[in-house]
Amino acid sequence: MSKITVNLDATKLRALITKRSYTNKEKVEVHLQEIKFELVEVKEPKLIFEEGNRKVFKTHFAAAIQTKEQREAKEESFFIGEGYTTEWEKTERQDPTQAAYVPAVDGEEEADDLPFN
Repeated sequence: MSKITVNLDATKLRALITKRSYTNKEKVEVHLQEIKFELVEVKEPKLIFEEGNRKVFKTHFAAAIQTKEQREAKEESFFIGEGYTTEWEKTERQDPTQAAYVPAVDGEEEADDLPFN
């Protein structure tokens, strides 16, 4: 199981706010303020934190969407945040109400002869 957490720099997001309006099906004009960005996976995830059965990797970065002209001019990306993936290792849980079956080996007592049965 894993999840992705994204941290964005609010001061940088303010520069990315765009406004748009549209008329919905009920003929009501709706005004929106939006922030659009790209969440890009990094080539090699970097282990940031490890504890017990949990690991946190830096796996993504968030950047402003570039226009075609900006890409052609090879402008620097405007980074606004990072994405972290948390992974938990599965741990097997045994049901304590069920006894484990241990087969008898030559020279050992049978399971029925054990003192706790």
